[in-house]
Amino acid sequence: MDSYTLGLFANMYPTSADDLRGIFIWRMVKKLEDNRIVVKKAVKTSPKISGYVPFYAKSINLALKPDIDILQAHYIPHSSIIPALLKRDRPLVLKFHGDDGRIYPFANKLNRLVTRSMIRRADHIITASQEIRERLIELGAVPEKITAISSGVNTDHFKPEDPVLSKKKFDLPLDKPLFLYVGRLHPWKGIHEIISAAHDHPDSLFVLAGPGNVPPHPDNCRYLGELSPDTIPSLINAADVSLLPSYTEGLSNFIMESLSCEVPMIATNVGGTPEIVHHHETGLLIPPQNSQALSQAISWMKEHESERKTMGKKGRCEMISHYNDDLLIRRLIEIHQELLKNK
Repeated sequence: MDSYTLGLFANMYPTSADDLRGIFIWRMVKKLEDNRIVVKKAVKTSPKISGYVPFYAKSINLALKPDIDILQAHYIPHSSIIPALLKRDRPLVLKFHGDDGRIYPFANKLNRLVTRSMIRRADHIITASQEIRERLIELGAVPEKITAISSGVNTDHFKPEDPVLSKKKFDLPLDKPLFLYVGRLHPWKGIHEIISAAHDHPDSLFVLAGPGNVPPHPDNCRYLGELSPDTIPSLINAADVSLLPSYTEGLSNFIMESLSCEVPMIATNVGGTPEIVHHHETGLLIPPQNSQALSQAISWMKEHESERKTMGKKGRCEMISHYNDDLLIRRLIEIHQELLKNK
């Protein structure tokens, strides 16, 4: 494999392996470096708006370096404006992760114009899901120049474990159905719907983990706080079912990680979710902002243990065959190499 130097631009990037902000970009960089790709970065590690000042200064400096063979920007347009303006004759790849391709371009005319300008300047576009790909084609992206490649999942790291041992690690009861949510505790993630469903199922335990504040909740909800990424595989394996009743979604890492651990999903039929959660095959799909539908899906999962376990096994098979991160990083490298060959 021929090596090359990639200039990476991202306005969200972790400060360490324990920082979840943009962790999937950090993992992608490590995978590229494992494949002998040199990656030089201009990244924003601070969540503060003031962090854009040093980020854009670093972006200008990186974009002007003569040894950069190809440029790649994550989260559009915030990270892509400078490399798009300073790309010269080098290929530019844009990566749309979620709301930057699903919501931002359609919010108003200015956003649409800016996004279309970025699309025109790009030599290739990567999207986290097929659904985002189709939306960008509607905005004018050339179909042959846009590819859906998710961040993928490490199926060797996220794998089935003994659920009893996993529950004991977190001091969770062994005699109750356990439903799990991991992610930002934001209303758009369906947190209020999960809490409403918990009221309907006092015999079950609802575990939530991630940054944010939990709204008032019944006693059968347990909040574990923001956990180290290394503990997440065991936490997922402690669950009978994972929950993601989002209002909007790109292609969720939590879904891929759960399915890779053979834990089926209940998720909303939004964004790229139906591409990996197949109704009654790897989980159940429900409409967004519908507490009753979520509660009914939870009841179904509790009443159909055999089918639930089969869903989990099918989910892991699909993650291994289609969403393994080593497979997806090879696809990304192939796109890079093709662009460099044809420039």
